[in-house]
Amino acid sequence: MSKDFSTSLEGLLQRTSPRAARQPKPVAAEKSATAKTEATEQCREWFAGFAANQVMPLLDEAAEKARKHGATATSRLAETNGKLAAELELIRGHLPKNARPPRLTIYATDGEPPLMVEFTGTFPHVGALGGWGGEVDYDSVYPSQLEEKILDFIALASGAGTPLT
Repeated sequence: MSKDFSTSLEGLLQRTSPRAARQPKPVAAEKSATAKTEATEQCREWFAGFAANQVMPLLDEAAEKARKHGATATSRLAETNGKLAAELELIRGHLPKNARPPRLTIYATDGEPPLMVEFTGTFPHVGALGGWGGEVDYDSVYPSQLEEKILDFIALASGAGTPLT
C-alpha cells in the first residue's frame, strides 16, 4: 500500500463526510408526489374511456362467441388491486378441482407502452406432459396490439398451449 493511496483515501473520506451532505428540500418531494398523483389520475381517466370504447366491446364479443362454442366466459370492468381493469375469464371444457380459471386482465400502466396485459390461471396443455398447468404472463403493449393479445389468450385458454416436455 503506497502513501499516495492512503493520502487519497483520507482526502476522499474527508470530502464525503456525511456532515457535508445537504438534506433534500421537502417541497420538491411534495411537488413530485403531486405530479405523480396527477399523472396517475390522468392515466386512470384515459383508461376508463379507452376501456369503455375499445377494450370492453372486444372482450364482450370474445365472451359471447366463446359461449356459442360451449365455453363458460365472462367479461367485466372492475377495480383490481386498486386499478381499473378489464377482464375476460374463459373456460373451455372442465378445470381440475380447485384450479384458477384462465383470466385475461388489461389495465393502464404509468409509462410506455400504455397497457399491461396479464394471462393468469390454469391452462390446458401447458403442464408437464401436456396436462393442465399454471401460467402467468405479463406483457406491456400498445393499443394497436390489443386484439392480437386477446386472440393469444383465447388460443391458450382453448388448449393451444405447448406442453413442458
